[in-house]
Amino acid sequence: MSCDPVTFNNVDTKVFNALKGKLQGLGYDLEGTKGTIHGPMSITIDFEWNEPAATLLIHVLSKNMLIPCSRVNAELEKAIASCREGN
Repeated sequence: MSCDPVTFNNVDTKVFNALKGKLQGLGYDLEGTKGTIHGPMSITIDFEWNEPAATLLIHVLSKNMLIPCSRVNAELEKAIASCREGN
């Protein structure tokens, strides 16, 4: 089951690198600025970071049907906000 793509704004280099580290700690291996990652709970995500625009496009391609898209998006927003704050 896929989710609608979501664009996160104000994702500069510092925030993107912090997010990569945070997601790698959760089992998601982000390489480069664009690609597809496979992680725990059967989640597969396409991502594309646009450095000049400071945007990050996330598209959940598949996930466990018991996890709603709203939860995935809320967790991503929470992680990005935490990275913006330097946590």
